[in-house]
Amino acid sequence: MHLKKSEIGVLIYILNSGGVIHPRDIAREFGLRLETVSRILSHLEYAGLVRREGRSIALAKSEPAESFKRLYYNRRASPLADILRGRRITLIAALDRDPKSVSELSAETGIPAKTLYFYLKDLIRVGIARKIKNKDRNGFLYSFNYTLWAELKSFLTSLLEHEARQQLPEDAVLIKIYSNSILFRSLRQLDATPTSFSVYEQYGIDLGFRDHYYTLPKRKLSIRDVFIHSLDSAESISHRLYCILFYLKYRDDLSDISHPVMRRIRAVLRGDRVRGYPSLDEVKSRAVMYGLES
Repeated sequence: MHLKKSEIGVLIYILNSGGVIHPRDIAREFGLRLETVSRILSHLEYAGLVRREGRSIALAKSEPAESFKRLYYNRRASPLADILRGRRITLIAALDRDPKSVSELSAETGIPAKTLYFYLKDLIRVGIARKIKNKDRNGFLYSFNYTLWAELKSFLTSLLEHEARQQLPEDAVLIKIYSNSILFRSLRQLDATPTSFSVYEQYGIDLGFRDHYYTLPKRKLSIRDVFIHSLDSAESISHRLYCILFYLKYRDDLSDISHPVMRRIRAVLRGDRVRGYPSLDEVKSRAVMYGLES
């Protein structure tokens, strides 16, 4: 979900109007043609931020609209139109409590590293992002500042959830919302990109699961995408066992992946007992079946 600076300006204008407003008033206020105003309002309506009342417009009665209202009232003096415009939304959505490197953020968002550095500099300046030294290697890691900007994260979360619900097929179960895609499962085949355990067979690990795992929008996935999707899909010990087998088979491609589950997987492979995960002996027994070394 991207928002243009003009769209954010119109949204703030509608919010400050305190009620219903006609598109002609918006066109007059911003010096825009009615056709342009119509496109702006259509995008804001799709995002769940405004609603139509006959020929007039009002703030939507939705979680994204309410979240934006809270953000605006608490941060009225902040340059929200600059903070939220364009692909900055995608970057802010990708930032979280766990620090990430620029390469990780670029892989997750599809934003070039050079552009990310430019965005991050602005986000650090207004206190949205935090910059910390990477202890394991050269460079820095970046995280979201929940202490100062919790309302911003709440708004973006509700915005992405609204968009995800619109993309999600009716009989599908949503697993995770990423900054630029969604992960879900279904009992039937759907017009989406198969991922997670559904494509393990293509990588030499045959599972025979009934559920189909998908991602949207449709695109070509890397082995890292598939593995991260399976980590996020894993709900049982058997799921996590297959994740570990996949990791063992393709360790050279996956060893540097940063994900909360990876800490537990590495603990299992050291021989530690981890609640909700298979033991090392169980991993070794199943690895033999697939000709893998644990």
